[in-house]
Amino acid sequence: MPNCLPALSIFMAKRLLDPKGLGLVGRMELVARQAVEGFLSGLHPSPYFGSSVEYADHRPYSVGDEIRTIDWKLLAKTDKYYVKLFEEETNTRCTLILDTSRSMSFAPSDGALDKLTYGMFMAAALAHLMLRQNDAVGLALFDHALREYLPARATPSHFRNMLNLMEKTTPGDDTDIAGVLHELAGRIPKRGIIILISDMLGDVDKLMDSLGHFKYQRHEVLVFHLMDPAERTFPYEKLTRFKDIEGAGSVIANPRTIRKAYLTRLNEFLDRLRRTCLERDISYELILTDQRYDKVLSAYLARRNRTM
Repeated sequence: MPNCLPALSIFMAKRLLDPKGLGLVGRMELVARQAVEGFLSGLHPSPYFGSSVEYADHRPYSVGDEIRTIDWKLLAKTDKYYVKLFEEETNTRCTLILDTSRSMSFAPSDGALDKLTYGMFMAAALAHLMLRQNDAVGLALFDHALREYLPARATPSHFRNMLNLMEKTTPGDDTDIAGVLHELAGRIPKRGIIILISDMLGDVDKLMDSLGHFKYQRHEVLVFHLMDPAERTFPYEKLTRFKDIEGAGSVIANPRTIRKAYLTRLNEFLDRLRRTCLERDISYELILTDQRYDKVLSAYLARRNRTM
């Protein structure tokens, strides 16, 4: 299959800093839906009580409590003194996990954007958004093993390091998502936001088990599943040689005779993946790479914020 990544790499530095895309996504917010552990004041709910405009509970007044925390409306209703327990807002740590395996290089025509390059744009935009929110962001790149890992930080120089790391990245070997995710779960102890950007090639049970490792540690997990439109629709008509992009096998076949079976199995896989993510409270989004990444992300974030 044609691979446009080498040609694009010359322009990657400028393209990852796409002002239009970063500007559109940067106006949005990515707020954690569950409590996270942070170290600065920010947008996200904290597991600890502090001082903010939102309160989460009450407790009886005790000598020494500040008078300003008394709930006067509740006093009028019950004739008893209660103080408000405020919900502290904090920043969070977000880790972007980008699949750089060989299958991410798939692009069916010259000049098309492959899944890896598309994923890099998404990662750059999300990193820019999180840093604008005063959040710390990290980056992990993997194929069958963890290739690069930058722990979460919240500095402009760290953002440049992330971009430089992605700019020099080329597609690697076969995929082992489950093994890498289990390893990363052991490296990220404090709960935050985990964002996986991948074409999700692998056994669903193993994938869900590894994502469940993060859920067990009380991280919030988001999955952006990237597919090329040709993978989704199988538009081929003529006799074609199909090559395993992550293996040595190939087969010559008439697409018209195998299209129905291919699409049936693909839809079953997607349905199971989506359903299992829903059951485990994992946010799942299928994204076709012919859509602009900034519009996809801004629409997703708008939808997410409306349902919080």
